[in-house]
Amino acid sequence: MATTGNQTELRLAWGVHNAPKDAPAQVVRQIETEAQALAVSIRAGHHKLEYVAACIGKSKSYVSRMQNGVRPIPEKLIGPLCAATGSNLLRQFIALQSALEGLCEVDRLADLMRQHESQRDTQPAAAVRSVGRAVPAAQRVGAGRASLPMRARAGQGGSPAPYLAAA
Repeated sequence: MATTGNQTELRLAWGVHNAPKDAPAQVVRQIETEAQALAVSIRAGHHKLEYVAACIGKSKSYVSRMQNGVRPIPEKLIGPLCAATGSNLLRQFIALQSALEGLCEVDRLADLMRQHESQRDTQPAAAVRSVGRAVPAAQRVGAGRASLPMRARAGQGGSPAPYLAAA
């Protein structure tokens, strides 16, 4: 098919001239919801809702409801929304959340405490002197001393450790 030479290159009608760019990790960590990630992406790119809606083939009110958290963001729209806004913030946030999914901070800290206590329980109750003889805990150096009252020795808000070492 021959052309007359007056045809121009057909450009994309709505955005996506460049690939979306990754957001800084600092920003991704501060995002709390998918809706907030979308809103930040739109605002950072100085886009209007009409533009984003036209890029993804949805209405302005639909994009507004997703941005405000009224409607969930469908998985099939994540890529088009990132392309329309020029930012991968939404995709990065979702990836971060899926990586953290199932990792409960309380469970992790409880496991650390259990490990510490099991290590403490497996340590021998007697200390070994340099001659190699085991000494029961009751006969260790300093075990026979009278205990010092903590209130009397510690200054206000201070640690009693320096006083206990001197005694």
